Amino acid sequence: MLALLGYVGLTTWLTWPLPAYLTTHLPATQWAARMDPPYMAAILAHETRALLSAPSRLPDAGFFHPEPRALFYGDTGFGALPYFLPIFYLTGNPTLALNLLFLGCATLSGWALYLVVLRWTGSQLGGLIAGWVFLTSPWIFPGFVSTAPSYAVLQYFPFIVLLAAMQAGGPATTVTLAVLVILQCLADVVYVAPAVLVPLGVLAVERLVRRRTRRSGLNLVLVLGLAVVALLPVYLGHLSVRAGNPDLARQTFWPVVEGPPVLPWGPFETGAAALAGGSAILIALGAAMVLVRWRSIEFELGSAWKHAAFWALLGIVISLPPGTRWYRTTLSLPPGLLSLARVYQVLRVPSRLRVASLIGIALLTGLAFSELERLLHRRASRRSLAVAGCSIAALLVAWSAYRSSFERWPPRRQGYYPIAAAVSPDSRLIDLLRQPGGPLLELPIGPGREGPVGLPANQARAMYRAIYHGRPVLNGYSSYYPAAFPARMELARRLPDPAALEELHRDTGLEMILVHADQLRASERLPWTMLSRLGGRDDLSLVAQEGDDLLFRVNLDSRAPQAPN
Repeated sequence: MLALLGYVGLTTWLTWPLPAYLTTHLPATQWAARMDPPYMAAILAHETRALLSAPSRLPDAGFFHPEPRALFYGDTGFGALPYFLPIFYLTGNPTLALNLLFLGCATLSGWALYLVVLRWTGSQLGGLIAGWVFLTSPWIFPGFVSTAPSYAVLQYFPFIVLLAAMQAGGPATTVTLAVLVILQCLADVVYVAPAVLVPLGVLAVERLVRRRTRRSGLNLVLVLGLAVVALLPVYLGHLSVRAGNPDLARQTFWPVVEGPPVLPWGPFETGAAALAGGSAILIALGAAMVLVRWRSIEFELGSAWKHAAFWALLGIVISLPPGTRWYRTTLSLPPGLLSLARVYQVLRVPSRLRVASLIGIALLTGLAFSELERLLHRRASRRSLAVAGCSIAALLVAWSAYRSSFERWPPRRQGYYPIAAAVSPDSRLIDLLRQPGGPLLELPIGPGREGPVGLPANQARAMYRAIYHGRPVLNGYSSYYPAAFPARMELARRLPDPAALEELHRDTGLEMILVHADQLRASERLPWTMLSRLGGRDDLSLVAQEGDDLLFRVNLDSRAPQAPN
C-alpha cells in the first residue's frame, strides 16, 4: 500500500493543479481535449443511467437524435464504467467522475506494473521504476490518454502478461486470466482489445505446436474464446451501425488517417510506445546492467524477460500497417498475409495498438533495474543508500522525459499541467431544460467551411450539457456520424429560416433551440437577436435569456417522429 500511495503522490505532482480542480476542470493538454473528454463523459453518463434505470435504452445514447444505436458510432468505454458509475451516481458530477477515472486508473496501472515486477524479481526498485516509466510516458498525462480517459484503464494489462507467462497454471489461473482479458478489452474494442488478443493468440499457437506446452496453449484458446463471446455484443453493435451506413468510412469528423511509419525509429516517435529521451536512458542503463549480468539471471527471471520483450516487440509489429517503410524501401506483405491488410482499413490510428509495447517496455525497464539492484546489493557497502540514489536518479530522468514531452505538445503554462473549465450546470436555462420535453438543438454548430457537420468542440459541448438536462439532442460528436446528420446540420445553419425550421422539426421533432449568440458571426447573430427583441414569432418563441444565451421553443406540431428500431 505504501507503493500505491507513492504513485498517488507522483500522479498528483505530474498533473498539478488538476487534482485541486477535480469537480470543475478537465485536462487541456491537446486540441482534442476540447471534444473527446466531453464525449466520453456523455457516453459514460448515459450508460450509467441506462443500466440503472432502463437497460433497453442503452444503444440509444440521446445524441444524433433521432438516429438509433448512436452509442455505437464511436468508443463505448464499457471498461471504464465500473470506475465512473459509482462516482457519477453518488455525486451527479460528470467532471469529477471523469477526472477520478483518468487519474485513478492511470495510478492503478502504474501500481499494477510495480506489483508484477515485484512478483517476478522481489525488487522494490525495479517495480517502482516500471510504474514511473509508465506514468511519465508522453502517451499518458501529456498525450492521448488525457483526451481519451477510458484508455487509462490499463491496470489489468500487467497481470495479463504475468498470468500468460505461467505455463503450469490450473483452472483458477485460466478463469482469472479470462476475466482480466475481458475487462481489459472492454476499455476499447477497436485498439486495446487487439493489442491484448493478438499476442495471446500468438502465444497460444506457439504453445500448441509443442507437446509439453499444449495444455497451456489450450487454456489460452479457452481464454480467447470466452473473451470473444463476451465482447461479441459490443462488436455486433458496431457492425449494426456499419451495416446501416455503407459509406461509414467517409462519415467521420476526422477523414485524415495516420500514415504508415518509417522504420526503424518511426514507432518510437508517436503512439503508445513513444518514449522521450529520459525514459530511453533508463531502458539503456538497465539493459547494460542485464548484459553485464546475463549469465547470472535466474531461469524464472529469464522467462519474465522473454515475455516482457515479446509484448513490447509484438505490440510494435501489429501497429505497422501496409505501406510501412524501412528508410526509403516499402515493406511488402507475403501473399498469404495480404488478407490481413484489410483489417487496417478500419483503423484510423494503428499506432494505438502499441499500447502492448508501452506495457512491455515498462516491464522491461523494471526488470533491468532489478538487475541493477542485485548488482548494487553485492558491491555496495551501503546498499540502502545506493538503492535510494538510483531511485532518485531514475525519477529525475523520468521527470526530464515527462517535461520534454510537453515540447512536442502544448507547453505547460508556468510549469503547471494545462486544464480548462468544463461545462457548468449552474444556469437558469439548464434548469428550464430539465423540465420534461422533446429534443434540443444547440447553436452554433460551426461554419460550413469547417465541414458539413460543424465544429467537433461545439457538438461535444452540447452532448456534455445534455448530461445535466437529460433531453435528446440533435447535436452529436463521435468517431463517425449517421448518413443523415450532415443534412440536418445544414438545415440547422439556415435557422431561424421558417422553411428550414419546419423541415428540421418534421424530421426530428425538434422542440427547443439553445443559441449561444456570442459565438455566432455577426451576420448569423443578427436574426436571432432581432427575434429575441421581438419575443419570437408564431413558430418560434423566446422562452428565456441568460446573458448572450437565448432559449427558444418551436411552436409547431408536437408530434415527434419515432426512431426506427
